[in-house]
Amino acid sequence: MRSSGFSLCILLCLLSGVLGSPRLPGVAAQAQPAASSASEEEFTLDVVNISLPVTVLDRQGRFIANLGRNDFEVFENTRRQSIIAFERRDGLPLNVAILMDTSTSVRYRLSFEREAITEFLSKLLDNRRDQASFVTFDDEPRIRAGFTSDFRQLARVVNSVATANGRTALYDAIKQVCLEQMPSASTRRRAILVVTDGGDTASDTTLDEAISIAQRAEVTIYAISTKGGGVFRVEGNPYFNLDDRNLKRLCKETGGDVFFPSDSKQTKRAFDLAKDYLRNQYFLVYEPNESGRNKHFREIEVRIPKHRDARVLTRRGYFPGGLAADAK
Repeated sequence: MRSSGFSLCILLCLLSGVLGSPRLPGVAAQAQPAASSASEEEFTLDVVNISLPVTVLDRQGRFIANLGRNDFEVFENTRRQSIIAFERRDGLPLNVAILMDTSTSVRYRLSFEREAITEFLSKLLDNRRDQASFVTFDDEPRIRAGFTSDFRQLARVVNSVATANGRTALYDAIKQVCLEQMPSASTRRRAILVVTDGGDTASDTTLDEAISIAQRAEVTIYAISTKGGGVFRVEGNPYFNLDDRNLKRLCKETGGDVFFPSDSKQTKRAFDLAKDYLRNQYFLVYEPNESGRNKHFREIEVRIPKHRDARVLTRRGYFPGGLAADAK
């Protein structure tokens, strides 16, 4: 193992489902106290490692299960990386921030959105291991509830949202959640689920900045569009407009996906799909073999040689360095 001036010890507790303390790329974490468990593996690293939630789908959109560490190959800037830790699918707890659009354009769908989000939370939090928070955004974002596994508390907060007014500050909401909520998340499996009917119209934060901040914070973004369109919303079609393309890019470059349901039934199905995506992630950790002094964007690619036709969802890359210092 090469040395770069300091080393830190990360304790990976595979059976308990906890992987160190949550931290950001390029920011050293505090060493965790040792615990007595036969399954623990101790790694001594001289750089901060990178975590990758990965979703793998076949041509029919079905999740590919039962993959192992050796089935994956990770590349950073075309260089093969060594996977130092691996978890199958639902092996680690999950922190999900729900971002609900409450701008004027959703006022006629507000009741349905409350109902769908409440049902999603009831299914997500049924294991008492995962946690969720709730944020609304119109002219500005508002954090309504911090991370908790208490479904009843979150349901009360969601159903207390009674009005929809103003414009849409989606990118500001993503920035605020990544800066203020995700650093306190209990796990490095972090995601945002956005429920919105359109594009950003009010943020000071740009799309590129929102993507970069989410990548630095190791946050995967999923989105459900509530304005309809169904099968007609495909790229190249006039019904797939710039707002839709931006929403798709926001999700794709952070390793997530976007759903465009056409009616209330399909929207509820989209919430179920989002939950399934979150529950069927593999979790890879690698130590970059490139010097941390290079602050340029680092592109990530995950390959599965035995499933070359598979669709692999993970973040496109990251900028080395601390989130808070660079993004504020």
